[in-house]
Amino acid sequence: MRYDRKLLFLSHEDVLSCGGMDMVTAIKEIEQGFHSFDAGNVLQPQKTTLKFTKKGSEGNTGLVNFLPAYAAINGTEIYSCKSLGAMPSNVEKGLPRAVGLITLFDPDTKAPMCIMDGQVISAIRTGAISALAANKLVDQSVTSVGLIGAGVNMKTQLLGISKVLKNLRDVYVYSRNQSKYEFAEVMSSMTGLNIIPVNSAEEAIRGKKLIITCLPNGVQPVVKEEWVLEKGVTAFNIGGHEMEETVLRRMDRVVADIWEHAKHRASQTHAKAVAKGIISEELIEDLTPIIVGKKSGRTSDNQNIFFCPTGLGFADAIIAWRIYENALANSKGQNFNQWQDCKWI
Repeated sequence: MRYDRKLLFLSHEDVLSCGGMDMVTAIKEIEQGFHSFDAGNVLQPQKTTLKFTKKGSEGNTGLVNFLPAYAAINGTEIYSCKSLGAMPSNVEKGLPRAVGLITLFDPDTKAPMCIMDGQVISAIRTGAISALAANKLVDQSVTSVGLIGAGVNMKTQLLGISKVLKNLRDVYVYSRNQSKYEFAEVMSSMTGLNIIPVNSAEEAIRGKKLIITCLPNGVQPVVKEEWVLEKGVTAFNIGGHEMEETVLRRMDRVVADIWEHAKHRASQTHAKAVAKGIISEELIEDLTPIIVGKKSGRTSDNQNIFFCPTGLGFADAIIAWRIYENALANSKGQNFNQWQDCKWI
């Protein structure tokens, strides 16, 4: 049979109209993805990063990430690759800091069948994974959270944890510019939480039992060890090297999404702490056994827990497949012919 599937393109607006911001569904889908991963039905290669720092620091040169994945979910095979470029100076040009695409491949022919905007899905899956982690690692009685960063990914962080931490009321947010005020206005409307912009990173997190950092790549650590003195703290380091490595000396547990990936990347706080001998590699555990119930989550009110994800392409893939199916069902997007006639075949 002649292969005649057209290539479907879904814009940012198409992704939104097909349920891209549905955090509740994303949390459920990705939890199922972790169970499939645990069962051996997911292939998750390491993230590949193009980062040419000979021209300067990562904050100046930016980077391009590639996240391929395969997932078999409920009889459906999903082949996917997200390509995402990030440049901190984009914001000054009126562009998103991170811009990218997700490609889905036909499971039978392995030909590309859909290309979609990747910004919304990337942000939502990051928030959904944090929601799953928070459900297991955070003291469920917590009433306040301190945030450092007020960008797109911090919005989905808060949106995600607000779905699982039912006693959360107060949010203290710090950013170096005016974005914290826009964050407070938008996210208070979306979540119903009391969001309070503050004037320093220390004010945002000192004394909090839950702290989340989510900053552009290339920044220096902003969380100091002496600010994290409470017992029972859960610290989410969502980006790169956002906390001083010595903060991890205060942690009873250190959780990665996949530690081998983080160790290979070598740019995040927990990887740097291991490389410098501040903590032992044996302290670090992966998130999957905790999500699927093979290992305990938080076991006491006094445990200090650090969580740092590197990024899982299978989470992008699972959400992207739902968006693709919704687009087909609702005639969204544009179809293109990748070729008119394969003369070279």
